[in-house]
Amino acid sequence: MSRMVTVPAGKTVLDAIRGAGIQFEAICGGKAQCGKCRIIRIRGDCSEDKDICSQCLSPGERRHGYKLACLTKVWSDAEFTIPVESRIDQPQILLTSEVNEGEFKPAGRWFQVQVVKDGPSAILGPSIRLPGYTGVKPQISTEIITRILASSEPVSALITTTGGSPEVIEINNSESIPKAYGVAIDLGTTTVAALLVDLSTGKILARASALNKQITYGEELVTRIVIGRTPSGLASLRSAAIGSINEAIGRLISDAGIDQNAVVDCCIGGNTVMCWLFAGIDPSPLDYVDVEISTTPILMRVQESGLVIHKKGWIWCLPAVSRFVGGDAVGDLITAGIDQSEDLSLLIDLGTNGEIVLGNRDWLVSTSCASGPAFEGAGLRCGMRAMLGAIEHASIERETGEAVIRVIGDTLPKGICGSGIIDAAPAMAAAGILDFTGKFVEGAPGVRNTEDGPGYVLVPAEKSGTGRDIVITKQDMAYLMDTKAAVCGAISVLMMKYRIKITDIKHVYLAGAFGTYGSIEKLTEFGIIPEFPHAEYHRIGNGSLSGAYQSLISIDNRDRAISIAEKMGYIDLLVDTDFIDEYWAALRIPGKRELFPSFFRKNN
Repeated sequence: MSRMVTVPAGKTVLDAIRGAGIQFEAICGGKAQCGKCRIIRIRGDCSEDKDICSQCLSPGERRHGYKLACLTKVWSDAEFTIPVESRIDQPQILLTSEVNEGEFKPAGRWFQVQVVKDGPSAILGPSIRLPGYTGVKPQISTEIITRILASSEPVSALITTTGGSPEVIEINNSESIPKAYGVAIDLGTTTVAALLVDLSTGKILARASALNKQITYGEELVTRIVIGRTPSGLASLRSAAIGSINEAIGRLISDAGIDQNAVVDCCIGGNTVMCWLFAGIDPSPLDYVDVEISTTPILMRVQESGLVIHKKGWIWCLPAVSRFVGGDAVGDLITAGIDQSEDLSLLIDLGTNGEIVLGNRDWLVSTSCASGPAFEGAGLRCGMRAMLGAIEHASIERETGEAVIRVIGDTLPKGICGSGIIDAAPAMAAAGILDFTGKFVEGAPGVRNTEDGPGYVLVPAEKSGTGRDIVITKQDMAYLMDTKAAVCGAISVLMMKYRIKITDIKHVYLAGAFGTYGSIEKLTEFGIIPEFPHAEYHRIGNGSLSGAYQSLISIDNRDRAISIAEKMGYIDLLVDTDFIDEYWAALRIPGKRELFPSFFRKNN
């Protein structure tokens, strides 16, 4: 698809791509650090920082016209191509796991209106009754009362309690009572997932997803916090979030064939940064270690948000716990039910940011780790998202060192995604391609000298969809080892502080795409998560979306979410003295002996 964009002379190609709303890889947000924002110059006058470009691009790529969009400034009419590895299309997005519908007690419902003009109750004039409604008398504006009394037809009223006290926000003149709908949203760092729900039954009518348009501003939360410090940056990020949610909502109402004004309630699950940016809250305080974060849910009227649903409806965001443990983790807990179980459980949700929660119904403690986007396939030389052409599973023949792969869409591979790298890393270690520190073993089968030093060629150029080798480099392995050590170290810190052994954990809940597609066996072989010999493993899918759904269909679950956020403790690893020791201990495959006893028994 061709796109023409007009920008002032001297602007970067990345600026033009953002202005055009094109989904594009820019992991570092344009800081010239990731080397992912690749473009190919076809024609036109442009300039670049050649020294930095040469560090991120191979000589062969440079000869073929490859440049970095963040460093390439345009000075005249120009034409560029976005290569396949820099495009974001046809993502494999996890919507939700099996949803437990639970108790049904929605915040928004329609009720028939009865106008009483005679009898004792009408001495002071006509009175309005709502048969079937119980609870506090709802607020009704003078304008709506006038419309009800003036109507010669049957009237029904829409009541919502999301705003705190019940209020009538709409009436309908008809024999039949209309239906009210709600949307549950997971506002993820990378993707937005949404459900359309019938608020009279709790039934899920449609599901949809969209990529978060903030992607071109950077993958990592810290990058977006920096951008959001300025009014213009915050406005851009907020607009991108709203546009992404509206795109998903548009698909929902189109699939269901309903009017957007019939959607009257919205619950959003998302990490603290995403929810603040959506609400237009300056994220600067989230830069500070141990900053106190309010556990009060973000609440706003739809007409203040820019969402394309009933403007008098409300938006309720699941509450945050800390700067990097937000409503998405609270939604995970609601889905898993840890807060209602006496069994000791561990929740792990790894995406661009990692959240880990330990506890049961009596106590909960959490932490977060900078897992980065490695487990989503980003940050690697040939990494990509879980979309068409991504290697999603890989094994290695020990004798030959050749890789056996499975590709999303059964097409030529373009790169490797998170589940693929989780398979490949321990397979390389088991085949003797990597040593216990994650370094390549010289002379091992499949190890070659690449343009980035020693590496393993998963797919040779002639068999790839990009025309170049798909490789795992020594830099990739250093990044993966750092990421896995951060995750395993974070889990170990929580267990140490509460004197928990691996044999004490009864349930392990794995959330998100990481938990759905990643092999549990490979996760422990590589040392991302410890062995838990007595634990039952549960894949809960998109727990954030499921938690938002539970909160949409039952206001009791909103109280439950607030209770979880208020009682959950948080350990900030940036100031924790134990974390650095646990991190260093995890910088080997798989890790500490006491966390991986079966591995050491088999290899002694």
